[in-house]
Amino acid sequence: MPRYGWTLDNILGRFMTVASAILATASISMGTAYLIETRHHAGPAAPSAEMQRAVKAEVAPAPGTPLWFSTEYKPGDRRLVDIVAGGDVMMGSIDSGLNPAIKPDADAAALIGAKLAAVFRHADIAFVNLEGPLYDGRDVSTKDCEHCFSFRSPVYYADVLESLHIRAVSLANNHSGDYGEAGRASTMTALRKRGIGFGGLDRDGARAAELRLADGRSAAVIAFAPNNGTLDINDIPSAAERIRALKKAHDLVIVSFHGGGEGWDHVHVASGNEEFAGEDRGDVVAFAHAAVDAGADIVIGQGPHVPRAVEIYRDHLIAYSLGNFWTYEGVMSYAVSGLGPVLEAWLAPDGTVAGFTIHSTRQAGLGVPHLDPDDEAARYVLYLTRSDFPRTGAKIDNALENGPLRNSGS
Repeated sequence: MPRYGWTLDNILGRFMTVASAILATASISMGTAYLIETRHHAGPAAPSAEMQRAVKAEVAPAPGTPLWFSTEYKPGDRRLVDIVAGGDVMMGSIDSGLNPAIKPDADAAALIGAKLAAVFRHADIAFVNLEGPLYDGRDVSTKDCEHCFSFRSPVYYADVLESLHIRAVSLANNHSGDYGEAGRASTMTALRKRGIGFGGLDRDGARAAELRLADGRSAAVIAFAPNNGTLDINDIPSAAERIRALKKAHDLVIVSFHGGGEGWDHVHVASGNEEFAGEDRGDVVAFAHAAVDAGADIVIGQGPHVPRAVEIYRDHLIAYSLGNFWTYEGVMSYAVSGLGPVLEAWLAPDGTVAGFTIHSTRQAGLGVPHLDPDDEAARYVLYLTRSDFPRTGAKIDNALENGPLRNSGS
Protein backbone atom coordinates (compact mmCIF):
# COMPACT_ATOMS: atom_id res chain seq x y z
CA MET A 1 0.00 0.00 0.00
CA PRO A 2 1.44 3.45 -0.84
CA ARG A 3 2.76 5.42 2.09
CA TYR A 4 0.66 8.51 1.40
CA GLY A 5 -1.89 7.13 -1.07
CA TRP A 6 -5.49 8.28 -0.92
CA THR A 7 -6.86 4.83 -0.14
CA LEU A 8 -10.26 4.31 1.41
CA ASP A 9 -8.63 3.49 4.74
CA ASN A 10 -6.53 6.67 4.66
CA ILE A 11 -9.52 8.84 3.77
CA LEU A 12 -11.64 7.24 6.48
CA GLY A 13 -8.84 7.40 9.00
CA ARG A 14 -8.23 11.08 8.41
CA PHE A 15 -11.96 11.73 8.60
CA MET A 16 -12.03 10.03 11.99
CA THR A 17 -9.11 12.13 13.22
CA VAL A 18 -10.71 15.38 12.05
CA ALA A 19 -14.07 14.31 13.46
CA SER A 20 -12.43 13.58 16.81
CA ALA A 21 -10.87 17.03 16.88
CA ILE A 22 -14.20 18.68 16.05
CA LEU A 23 -15.98 16.73 18.76
CA ALA A 24 -13.31 17.52 21.32
CA THR A 25 -13.42 21.21 20.43
CA ALA A 26 -17.19 21.20 20.72
CA SER A 27 -16.89 19.55 24.15
CA ILE A 28 -19.13 16.66 23.20
CA SER A 29 -19.05 14.34 26.19
CA MET A 30 -19.38 10.60 26.54
CA GLY A 31 -23.11 11.17 27.09
CA THR A 32 -23.49 11.76 23.35
CA ALA A 33 -24.03 8.39 21.70
CA TYR A 34 -22.94 7.82 18.11
CA LEU A 35 -21.61 4.88 16.14
CA ILE A 36 -19.49 5.04 13.03
CA GLU A 37 -18.95 1.86 11.08
CA THR A 38 -15.28 1.51 10.29
CA ARG A 39 -12.80 -1.16 9.30
CA HIS A 40 -10.38 0.10 11.92
CA HIS A 41 -8.88 -2.31 14.44
CA ALA A 42 -10.94 -2.97 17.60
CA GLY A 43 -14.41 -2.71 16.08
CA PRO A 44 -17.08 0.00 16.11
CA ALA A 45 -18.68 -0.81 19.46
CA ALA A 46 -19.47 1.83 22.10
CA PRO A 47 -20.66 1.66 25.71
CA SER A 48 -24.39 1.51 26.34
CA ALA A 49 -26.21 4.71 27.19
CA GLU A 50 -26.86 3.28 30.66
CA MET A 51 -23.13 2.77 31.23
CA GLN A 52 -22.34 6.24 29.97
CA ARG A 53 -24.79 7.78 32.44
CA ALA A 54 -23.37 5.69 35.30
CA VAL A 55 -19.81 6.64 34.45
CA LYS A 56 -20.69 10.32 34.23
CA ALA A 57 -22.08 10.10 37.78
CA GLU A 58 -19.06 8.18 39.09
CA VAL A 59 -17.35 9.63 42.17
CA ALA A 60 -13.65 10.12 41.53
CA PRO A 61 -10.84 12.05 43.18
CA ALA A 62 -9.64 15.24 41.57
CA PRO A 63 -7.50 14.51 38.47
CA GLY A 64 -4.00 13.50 39.50
CA THR A 65 -4.92 12.99 43.16
CA PRO A 66 -3.70 9.61 44.41
CA LEU A 67 -5.91 7.06 46.08
CA TRP A 68 -3.81 6.12 49.10
CA PHE A 69 -4.00 2.83 50.97
CA SER A 70 -0.82 2.59 53.04
CA THR A 71 -0.62 3.78 56.62
CA GLU A 72 3.12 3.13 56.79
CA TYR A 73 4.19 5.12 53.74
CA LYS A 74 3.18 8.63 52.77
CA PRO A 75 3.30 10.21 49.31
CA GLY A 76 6.82 11.29 48.46
CA ASP A 77 8.53 8.62 50.57
CA ARG A 78 11.80 7.83 48.79
CA ARG A 79 11.42 4.14 49.52
CA LEU A 80 8.45 3.96 47.18
CA VAL A 81 8.91 3.03 43.51
CA ASP A 82 6.94 5.17 41.07
CA ILE A 83 5.59 3.10 38.15
CA VAL A 84 3.83 4.79 35.22
CA ALA A 85 2.15 2.66 32.54
CA GLY A 86 0.32 3.64 29.38
CA GLY A 87 -1.72 1.43 27.08
CA ASP A 88 -1.24 0.52 23.43
CA VAL A 89 1.17 2.61 21.38
CA MET A 90 1.12 2.58 17.58
CA MET A 91 1.80 6.19 16.63
CA GLY A 92 1.30 5.60 12.92
CA SER A 93 1.86 2.88 10.34
CA ILE A 94 3.56 3.15 6.97
CA ASP A 95 0.76 0.97 5.58
CA SER A 96 -2.29 2.86 6.83
CA GLY A 97 -0.98 6.37 7.37
CA LEU A 98 1.65 8.37 9.24
CA ASN A 99 0.95 11.32 11.46
CA PRO A 100 2.52 14.37 9.77
CA ALA A 101 3.04 15.93 13.20
CA ILE A 102 5.61 13.27 14.16
CA LYS A 103 8.89 14.11 12.48
CA PRO A 104 12.40 12.74 13.09
CA ASP A 105 13.80 13.96 16.42
CA ALA A 106 10.30 14.99 17.56
CA ASP A 107 10.01 15.69 21.27
CA ALA A 108 7.13 13.96 23.00
CA ALA A 109 6.34 16.99 25.17
CA ALA A 110 5.82 19.15 22.09
CA LEU A 111 3.29 16.63 20.81
CA ILE A 112 1.34 15.56 23.89
CA GLY A 113 1.94 18.51 26.21
CA ALA A 114 4.50 19.15 28.92
CA LYS A 115 2.25 18.06 31.81
CA LEU A 116 1.45 14.66 30.36
CA ALA A 117 5.05 14.11 29.31
CA ALA A 118 6.14 14.97 32.86
CA VAL A 119 3.99 12.12 34.24
CA PHE A 120 6.17 9.65 32.34
CA ARG A 121 9.44 11.51 32.77
CA HIS A 122 9.33 11.69 36.56
CA ALA A 123 8.63 7.97 36.98
CA ASP A 124 11.21 5.47 38.17
CA ILE A 125 9.94 3.14 35.43
CA ALA A 126 7.69 4.22 32.55
CA PHE A 127 6.20 1.43 30.45
CA VAL A 128 3.92 0.99 27.40
CA ASN A 129 2.78 -1.79 25.06
CA LEU A 130 4.42 -1.30 21.64
CA GLU A 131 1.74 -2.47 19.22
CA GLY A 132 3.68 -3.26 16.04
CA PRO A 133 7.29 -3.28 14.83
CA LEU A 134 9.63 -0.37 14.22
CA TYR A 135 10.59 -1.26 10.69
CA ASP A 136 11.43 0.75 7.58
CA GLY A 137 11.42 -2.23 5.22
CA ARG A 138 9.19 -2.17 2.16
CA ASP A 139 8.51 -5.88 1.92
CA VAL A 140 5.05 -7.41 2.27
CA SER A 141 3.80 -8.42 5.71
CA THR A 142 4.41 -12.03 6.65
CA LYS A 143 1.19 -12.11 8.65
CA ASP A 144 -1.01 -15.02 7.62
CA CYS A 145 -4.59 -13.83 7.88
CA GLU A 146 -7.38 -12.88 5.53
CA HIS A 147 -9.07 -10.10 7.48
CA CYS A 148 -6.58 -8.58 9.88
CA PHE A 149 -4.24 -5.63 10.26
CA SER A 150 -0.50 -5.24 9.80
CA PHE A 151 1.45 -2.37 11.32
CA ARG A 152 4.97 -1.05 10.85
CA SER A 153 6.06 2.27 12.30
CA PRO A 154 9.18 4.13 11.18
CA VAL A 155 12.28 3.34 13.19
CA TYR A 156 12.65 6.99 14.19
CA TYR A 157 9.45 6.68 16.24
CA ALA A 158 11.70 5.10 18.86
CA ASP A 159 13.12 8.59 19.41
CA VAL A 160 9.69 9.73 20.59
CA LEU A 161 9.60 6.89 23.11
CA GLU A 162 13.08 7.83 24.29
CA SER A 163 12.11 11.48 24.67
CA LEU A 164 9.17 10.37 26.84
CA HIS A 165 11.68 8.48 29.04
CA ILE A 166 10.03 5.12 28.37
CA ARG A 167 12.29 2.57 30.04
CA ALA A 168 10.64 -0.64 28.86
CA VAL A 169 8.03 -1.84 26.37
CA SER A 170 6.10 -5.05 25.84
CA LEU A 171 6.54 -6.87 22.53
CA ALA A 172 4.08 -9.59 23.59
CA ASN A 173 1.14 -8.80 21.34
CA ASN A 174 -0.50 -9.79 18.08
CA HIS A 175 1.32 -7.13 16.02
CA SER A 176 4.97 -7.34 17.06
CA GLY A 177 5.47 -10.07 14.45
CA ASP A 178 3.58 -8.38 11.61
CA TYR A 179 6.75 -8.22 9.51
CA GLY A 180 8.34 -11.41 10.68
CA GLU A 181 11.88 -11.79 11.86
CA ALA A 182 13.08 -8.71 9.97
CA GLY A 183 10.53 -6.52 11.73
CA ARG A 184 11.28 -7.92 15.17
CA ALA A 185 15.04 -7.63 14.66
CA SER A 186 14.68 -4.01 13.53
CA THR A 187 12.50 -3.23 16.54
CA MET A 188 14.92 -4.73 19.05
CA THR A 189 17.88 -2.95 17.45
CA ALA A 190 16.07 0.40 17.55
CA LEU A 191 15.09 -0.05 21.20
CA ARG A 192 18.56 -1.19 22.30
CA LYS A 193 20.15 1.79 20.57
CA ARG A 194 18.02 4.10 22.70
CA GLY A 195 18.41 2.19 25.96
CA ILE A 196 14.79 1.04 26.06
CA GLY A 197 14.27 -2.43 27.49
CA PHE A 198 11.80 -4.91 26.05
CA GLY A 199 10.24 -8.23 26.96
CA GLY A 200 7.66 -10.76 25.89
CA LEU A 201 9.30 -12.59 22.97
CA ASP A 202 10.06 -16.27 23.50
CA ARG A 203 13.76 -16.09 22.69
CA ASP A 204 16.98 -15.50 24.56
CA GLY A 205 17.61 -11.85 25.34
CA ALA A 206 14.02 -10.79 24.70
CA ARG A 207 11.90 -12.48 27.37
CA ALA A 208 12.39 -9.83 30.05
CA ALA A 209 13.88 -6.37 30.30
CA GLU A 210 16.31 -5.86 33.18
CA LEU A 211 16.54 -2.37 34.64
CA ARG A 212 18.38 -0.60 37.43
CA LEU A 213 16.66 2.00 39.60
CA ALA A 214 18.40 5.19 40.70
CA ASP A 215 18.82 3.83 44.24
CA GLY A 216 20.52 0.68 42.96
CA ARG A 217 17.57 -1.69 43.21
CA SER A 218 17.03 -4.04 40.28
CA ALA A 219 13.83 -4.51 38.29
CA ALA A 220 12.58 -6.84 35.56
CA VAL A 221 9.71 -6.39 33.11
CA ILE A 222 8.25 -9.52 31.50
CA ALA A 223 5.23 -9.82 29.20
CA PHE A 224 2.89 -12.56 27.94
CA ALA A 225 0.38 -12.96 25.08
CA PRO A 226 -1.50 -15.70 23.19
CA ASN A 227 0.43 -15.07 19.96
CA ASN A 228 3.13 -16.90 18.06
CA GLY A 229 6.65 -16.05 19.12
CA THR A 230 5.59 -14.57 22.46
CA LEU A 231 5.60 -15.92 25.99
CA ASP A 232 2.31 -17.81 26.33
CA ILE A 233 -0.37 -16.29 28.55
CA ASN A 234 -2.27 -19.59 28.38
CA ASP A 235 0.59 -21.60 29.90
CA ILE A 236 0.11 -20.27 33.41
CA PRO A 237 2.40 -22.79 35.18
CA SER A 238 5.30 -21.87 32.87
CA ALA A 239 4.58 -18.15 33.29
CA ALA A 240 4.57 -18.51 37.08
CA GLU A 241 7.88 -20.37 36.96
CA ARG A 242 9.48 -17.56 34.94
CA ILE A 243 8.13 -14.92 37.32
CA ARG A 244 9.42 -16.79 40.39
CA ALA A 245 12.87 -17.00 38.82
CA LEU A 246 12.89 -13.27 38.06
CA LYS A 247 11.76 -12.41 41.59
CA LYS A 248 14.66 -14.39 43.06
CA ALA A 249 17.10 -12.24 41.08
CA HIS A 250 15.38 -8.83 41.18
CA ASP A 251 13.92 -6.52 43.78
CA LEU A 252 10.95 -5.60 41.59
CA VAL A 253 9.09 -7.59 38.93
CA ILE A 254 6.57 -5.96 36.59
CA VAL A 255 4.36 -8.36 34.62
CA SER A 256 2.46 -7.32 31.52
CA PHE A 257 -0.08 -9.33 29.55
CA HIS A 258 -1.89 -8.89 26.25
CA GLY A 259 -5.20 -10.68 26.65
CA GLY A 260 -8.97 -10.53 26.69
CA GLY A 261 -11.54 -9.69 24.04
CA GLU A 262 -11.48 -6.41 22.14
CA GLY A 263 -13.89 -3.48 22.08
CA TRP A 264 -16.74 -2.29 24.25
CA ASP A 265 -18.49 -5.64 24.01
CA HIS A 266 -15.62 -6.89 26.18
CA VAL A 267 -15.25 -3.96 28.55
CA HIS A 268 -16.02 -6.14 31.59
CA VAL A 269 -13.42 -8.61 32.81
CA ALA A 270 -14.83 -12.05 32.06
CA SER A 271 -14.71 -15.14 34.24
CA GLY A 272 -12.63 -17.86 32.60
CA ASN A 273 -10.98 -17.85 29.20
CA GLU A 274 -11.97 -15.11 26.78
CA GLU A 275 -12.46 -15.93 23.11
CA PHE A 276 -12.15 -13.30 20.40
CA ALA A 277 -11.90 -13.63 16.61
CA GLY A 278 -11.46 -17.38 16.96
CA GLU A 279 -8.53 -17.02 19.34
CA ASP A 280 -8.17 -17.99 22.99
CA ARG A 281 -7.17 -14.69 24.59
CA GLY A 282 -6.56 -16.22 28.00
CA ASP A 283 -8.10 -16.33 31.45
CA VAL A 284 -6.77 -12.95 32.48
CA VAL A 285 -7.92 -13.13 36.11
CA ALA A 286 -6.36 -16.55 36.68
CA PHE A 287 -3.19 -15.39 34.95
CA ALA A 288 -2.92 -12.14 36.92
CA HIS A 289 -3.57 -13.85 40.26
CA ALA A 290 -1.01 -16.56 39.48
CA ALA A 291 1.51 -13.86 38.53
CA VAL A 292 1.09 -12.12 41.90
CA ASP A 293 1.24 -15.45 43.73
CA ALA A 294 4.52 -16.17 41.94
CA GLY A 295 6.08 -12.86 42.95
CA ALA A 296 4.88 -10.15 40.56
CA ASP A 297 4.80 -6.77 42.26
CA ILE A 298 2.34 -5.26 39.77
CA VAL A 299 0.44 -6.65 36.76
CA ILE A 300 -0.46 -4.46 33.78
CA GLY A 301 -2.92 -5.62 31.12
CA GLN A 302 -3.23 -4.57 27.49
CA GLY A 303 -5.10 -5.80 24.43
CA PRO A 304 -8.85 -5.00 24.69
CA HIS A 305 -8.31 -1.44 23.30
CA VAL A 306 -10.69 -0.11 25.97
CA PRO A 307 -10.24 0.72 29.65
CA ARG A 308 -11.01 -2.09 32.05
CA ALA A 309 -11.17 -2.46 35.82
CA VAL A 310 -8.30 -2.55 38.27
CA GLU A 311 -8.07 -4.99 41.15
CA ILE A 312 -6.14 -5.03 44.41
CA TYR A 313 -5.28 -8.69 44.96
CA ARG A 314 -3.26 -9.65 48.03
CA ASP A 315 -2.44 -5.92 48.34
CA HIS A 316 -0.88 -5.90 44.84
CA LEU A 317 -2.29 -3.85 41.98
CA ILE A 318 -3.60 -5.40 38.77
CA ALA A 319 -4.79 -3.28 35.83
CA TYR A 320 -6.77 -5.40 33.36
CA SER A 321 -6.53 -3.01 30.39
CA LEU A 322 -5.14 0.48 29.88
CA GLY A 323 -6.82 0.89 26.50
CA ASN A 324 -5.33 2.94 23.67
CA PHE A 325 -2.76 5.47 24.79
CA TRP A 326 -1.27 6.67 21.49
CA THR A 327 -2.67 5.17 18.32
CA TYR A 328 -3.15 6.62 14.87
CA GLU A 329 -5.06 5.16 11.91
CA GLY A 330 -5.73 1.44 11.93
CA VAL A 331 -6.63 1.57 15.64
CA MET A 332 -9.78 3.47 16.56
CA SER A 333 -9.09 6.58 18.60
CA TYR A 334 -12.28 8.62 18.25
CA ALA A 335 -14.85 9.26 20.98
CA VAL A 336 -14.62 6.87 23.93
CA SER A 337 -12.21 4.59 22.06
CA GLY A 338 -9.68 7.41 22.38
CA LEU A 339 -9.78 7.38 26.18
CA GLY A 340 -6.49 6.19 27.62
CA PRO A 341 -6.02 5.74 31.37
CA VAL A 342 -2.37 6.24 32.31
CA LEU A 343 -1.75 4.37 35.53
CA GLU A 344 0.67 5.74 38.11
CA ALA A 345 1.30 3.46 41.08
CA TRP A 346 3.57 3.82 44.08
CA LEU A 347 4.87 0.48 45.30
CA ALA A 348 6.23 -0.22 48.77
CA PRO A 349 9.53 -2.14 49.13
CA ASP A 350 7.57 -5.38 49.52
CA GLY A 351 5.73 -4.75 46.26
CA THR A 352 2.36 -3.92 47.79
CA VAL A 353 0.55 -0.89 46.43
CA ALA A 354 0.82 2.16 48.68
CA GLY A 355 -1.32 4.25 46.36
CA PHE A 356 -2.22 4.88 42.76
CA THR A 357 -3.84 7.42 40.48
CA ILE A 358 -5.16 7.42 36.95
CA HIS A 359 -4.20 10.25 34.63
CA SER A 360 -7.00 10.48 32.08
CA THR A 361 -5.97 11.07 28.49
CA ARG A 362 -7.92 11.48 25.27
CA GLN A 363 -6.76 11.31 21.67
CA ALA A 364 -7.98 14.08 19.42
CA GLY A 365 -6.77 16.72 17.02
CA LEU A 366 -3.43 15.60 15.59
CA GLY A 367 -3.99 12.02 16.69
CA VAL A 368 -1.94 12.25 19.85
CA PRO A 369 -3.01 11.90 23.50
CA HIS A 370 -3.56 14.84 25.81
CA LEU A 371 -4.66 15.11 29.42
CA ASP A 372 -8.45 15.13 29.61
CA PRO A 373 -9.89 17.71 32.04
CA ASP A 374 -13.17 15.76 32.10
CA ASP A 375 -11.28 12.80 33.60
CA GLU A 376 -13.43 10.29 31.72
CA ALA A 377 -10.88 7.46 31.53
CA ALA A 378 -10.50 7.44 35.32
CA ARG A 379 -14.26 7.43 35.77
CA TYR A 380 -14.60 4.44 33.45
CA VAL A 381 -11.93 2.53 35.35
CA LEU A 382 -13.51 3.28 38.72
CA TYR A 383 -17.01 2.39 37.52
CA LEU A 384 -15.82 -0.90 36.03
CA THR A 385 -13.77 -1.68 39.13
CA ARG A 386 -16.79 -1.30 41.40
CA SER A 387 -18.80 -3.45 39.02
CA ASP A 388 -16.28 -6.23 38.38
CA PHE A 389 -14.31 -6.29 41.66
CA PRO A 390 -16.54 -5.04 44.50
CA ARG A 391 -13.91 -5.72 47.19
CA THR A 392 -11.46 -3.46 45.43
CA GLY A 393 -14.24 -0.93 44.93
CA ALA A 394 -14.83 -0.94 48.68
CA LYS A 395 -11.12 -0.30 49.29
CA ILE A 396 -11.25 2.62 46.88
CA ASP A 397 -14.33 4.03 48.61
CA ASN A 398 -12.55 3.73 51.95
CA ALA A 399 -9.51 5.52 50.55
CA LEU A 400 -11.73 8.29 49.22
CA GLU A 401 -13.48 8.72 52.55
CA ASN A 402 -10.93 7.83 55.22
CA GLY A 403 -7.55 7.45 53.56
CA PRO A 404 -4.29 8.78 55.04
CA LEU A 405 -4.32 11.72 52.65
CA ARG A 406 -7.58 13.01 54.06
CA ASN A 407 -6.64 12.16 57.65
CA SER A 408 -3.38 14.10 57.30
CA GLY A 409 -5.25 17.10 55.92
CA SER A 410 -3.47 16.98 52.58
